[in-house]
This record gives sequence, structure tokens and C-alpha cells, in this order.
Amino acid sequence: MKKNLLLLFVCVFLVSCQQSTDQDTTMDSNIEAEVAYFPDIEMGLTLKEALEIAHKEALKWNKEAMLYGGTSVDRDKAPTGMEGRRKHWNIEFGIPGKTDFYLVTIRDGKVEDKVHVPNEMDAMPKSQFISKVEEFKYDTPELLKRAQKITKIYPGDTFAKGYNFGFTKHLQKNVPIVMVIGWDQAKENMIYLMFNAVTGELEDNFEREQYKN
Repeated sequence: MKKNLLLLFVCVFLVSCQQSTDQDTTMDSNIEAEVAYFPDIEMGLTLKEALEIAHKEALKWNKEAMLYGGTSVDRDKAPTGMEGRRKHWNIEFGIPGKTDFYLVTIRDGKVEDKVHVPNEMDAMPKSQFISKVEEFKYDTPELLKRAQKITKIYPGDTFAKGYNFGFTKHLQKNVPIVMVIGWDQAKENMIYLMFNAVTGELEDNFEREQYKN
């Protein structure tokens, strides 16, 4: 179950990176100028900050909406995430016992888009969701620093640029997990570190070979 959960998370993250890489090629000059003008630290959000914005939006859709999973999105021209912040996030929600899927996309500190798909998820019990943002005791800036102390991890350059982040639920321990994602020095393998969001302890880490696009 644990390994299946990790593989699912990795697949969702890589699809987000690929879709965002494709979108970058069609970004117009006005948006490019906007991204270049503002520093990463001013427009970027930590994971908890992004979750707070997304959760408020999801509760407008349905008061029973609960956090399911999500990742930062690789839409910046230059590598970002160096301070544990990203400008673009996809946050996923569901409703216990129902098949509704709700996606909130955040860009530059505010909601950019939201999508409701009625029959996208398997009906799951409440235990498979994260009930509130307050369950995250540790945030991405601190966990990135911990990751850098644990292993040599480098920011990506052309694919999955900078450092990326995400979250999911550890079903056995019943706690949220924060993932810190980077690269090895050769930029051939992506490094994934899974942190317990309640204790800040490392739960798992692994490398996966990737091919830059």
C-alpha cells in the first residue's frame, strides 16, 4: 500500500510537470514579463499557505470537502523553490464516501482556476483524507533545509525546475506527508524525500531516473 501510494504521487507530480512544460511554450510575452519582474520570495507560497487558500475555496464548493493530495507545478521559466516556496500549486480535494474530485489551481498567491469532476475518484472513507490544514506542523521551508542536511539534493534546471513539493496521506500512521523533490548532481535522477508533517521526521526517501525534455 505504501509503495503504491508513493508511485501514484510520483506519477501525478510528473504529469503536472509535463503539462506545465507544454503550457510554458505557449505563454505570451506579457506573462513572461510578469514572472520575470517579481522575485520568487514575494510571489511564492509555502505548502501550508497554498493549502489555506485552496481549502477555503474548496469549502465554498462543498462544506464537507477534505484535502486529498497535491503538488507544486513547474510553470516558471527559471528554477524556483529555493526557499521552500512555489508560485504554482495544484491542490486536490474529495468528499468522504463520494466520488467527487475538486481541483484548485493556485498561481501567484491566489486561486487561478477550479475544476469539479463528479465521478473521478473512488469512494473512500474519511480516514484517507486530511481533515484540516492545522495537521501540518512542519512546512516546506524548514523541511527543505532538513532534506539538504540528510542528502545531497540539487535544484532541477530544465525539467521539474528548482525544488518541488507536495503532500499526501500516510494511511498506516494516519498523518499527512510532505514531499521534498530535487535532483542528484548529474541531473539524471530525481530525489524524493517523504517527511512526517506532524513530527518533521523523515519517513522514506528514494531516487528515480528521469529523462529531461
